[in-house]
Amino acid sequence: MLRLLFIFFSFTIFLGANAQVPDFISVRKKNGVPVKNYYAGIEISLITHDGRRYDALIDRIANDSIFLRYYTLHAYTNIFGTTSYDTITTYTLGMHYKNIKTILVPKISYRDHYLATLGRFAAIGGFGYDFLNIFNGLVQKHDPLFDKRNTRNVAIATGVGAAGLFLNRKYRRPGNSSKYKIVYVNLSQSTP
Repeated sequence: MLRLLFIFFSFTIFLGANAQVPDFISVRKKNGVPVKNYYAGIEISLITHDGRRYDALIDRIANDSIFLRYYTLHAYTNIFGTTSYDTITTYTLGMHYKNIKTILVPKISYRDHYLATLGRFAAIGGFGYDFLNIFNGLVQKHDPLFDKRNTRNVAIATGVGAAGLFLNRKYRRPGNSSKYKIVYVNLSQSTP
């Protein structure tokens, strides 16, 4: 029995020692802190430098390239009258990792998009109110432009517009953001 356990543990250690560690893509903050790592078998959404968006499954990552797996599906009606899907073909698209402009991390693509939209509408509303109030005050002479109530309303609208500009700049769309950098981590090369 002891001999069998020794053979089992030796075999397990031998397999673990010869396992090859796969390469991966890491999305990091500017100070080097990783935000998310992408390995083979994980879905990824990215934008390339030519402006195209790719949403696919990572087939493999090797030799400074990322290979995306796409599936062509066909919908058909089965014998129960419901819709089923069948895979017709699959194909792989390879690209160099430096061709990637932005990887859409889920936190960025969902939460920040709504805050940027809110900021844009707040800036349009606040500064639009300021513009129309000043324009109407100059064109129509019977409303005083610098009366106490009017000045308060313009100050509030300016504050809303400034807060909207801040939100829009801080949480702008991920394709325009340079908050993160993309790093290729090569673990497959053996070190001497």
